[in-house]
Amino acid sequence: MGGAGSGVEIRDGTIRLSFYFDGRRIRRTLYVGDKPLKATPPNLKHAARLAAEIRARIDAGTFILAEYFPEDGDGGPTTVAKQIDTWLGGQRVEKSTKAGYDAAANFWKSASYHDTDMSLPLGLVPLRSLKLSHILTALARRPELSGKTINNYTSVLRGALALAVADKIIQANPVEEVPSAKWQKEPPDPFTAEERDRIIRAADAKHPGQVSNMVRFWMWSGLRTSELVGLRWQNVDLASGTVLIREAKVKAERKATKTNLARTVRLHSQALAALTAQKEHTYLKGEEVFQDPRHRQPWATEASFRKVFWVPLLKALGIRYRRPYQCRHTYATTLLMTGRNPAWCARQLGHDVKVFLTTYARWIEGDADDREMAALEAATAPDLGTKLGTERGNAGE
Repeated sequence: MGGAGSGVEIRDGTIRLSFYFDGRRIRRTLYVGDKPLKATPPNLKHAARLAAEIRARIDAGTFILAEYFPEDGDGGPTTVAKQIDTWLGGQRVEKSTKAGYDAAANFWKSASYHDTDMSLPLGLVPLRSLKLSHILTALARRPELSGKTINNYTSVLRGALALAVADKIIQANPVEEVPSAKWQKEPPDPFTAEERDRIIRAADAKHPGQVSNMVRFWMWSGLRTSELVGLRWQNVDLASGTVLIREAKVKAERKATKTNLARTVRLHSQALAALTAQKEHTYLKGEEVFQDPRHRQPWATEASFRKVFWVPLLKALGIRYRRPYQCRHTYATTLLMTGRNPAWCARQLGHDVKVFLTTYARWIEGDADDREMAALEAATAPDLGTKLGTERGNAGE
């Protein structure tokens, strides 16, 4: 065991605080989450400050052991890391949502903030000492994070600290002062009709069977990725040409659809043909309609399909890359460009009508724009312009 002075001890490469309280020596190892804090120079400086704070509070008669070390009493969690873990333990969410929460928790526990002459993990900060500047600095040090990711991470920390306020561990939630990051949702980038048809033909030639059936069906049904990989034969009615979309599959876990509403999708003849052709591959199993032909197992995620089949297919065709989800946008814009009723389109795609109109406004307004510009071109044709100029000249005489 080595010593760092001022009540800070180094033991087996970790940091331990040593101080006297209520007539007895207290020794406690410092942790980040469930891992002992390593004895690095920045961490030792942090420990020295914490030891000094503890001594000052002991002298002032305001020190509460459980406030700093919850295992010694009924006090609440004292660090950001422990409070996040407490909040996570009380969340009843689906596995896919839990994965997002865990990613946010790991970010805040390990994120660094600048404190005078050193950087420290935010997870070490006692809740009573957490400042808005700590949070903003931690975010500023990760400029590569998208606005959406920042908002998701901040939401988790906000929830954890709101619980601390409700439990009367802290009086105010500093995350409430963190401004929402600006971000723009990726706009639809559909394939053209020519690109769509080339992709389908190439899939038929290079990957006949399950892959080509899935590509054709996706292009002509507009399902979300999770709805496509989660589609089961029990929800397919070939006789009526419909599929019932009432569940989705995210990271191998079945869940409700994104809108938590079931819908019946009427199938275009191309989509119906793809399902009819797919029967020979998976129908007798009675489970997922589409499977990975390499393993004859359900698709767990889009990733393997994209990497093995989709990316090479588009590259070979010389088509600008778009992710497979654009198949959904391709079908949606096809519906609109052929004059279908937007309200009906929204129901087929599983959208709220307002969201649908906002998302695809460019294509809804496209025909009107074309008509207006055509009228403008006609009104300002060269011969008309010359005629107007001549008339103005005569009037001036």
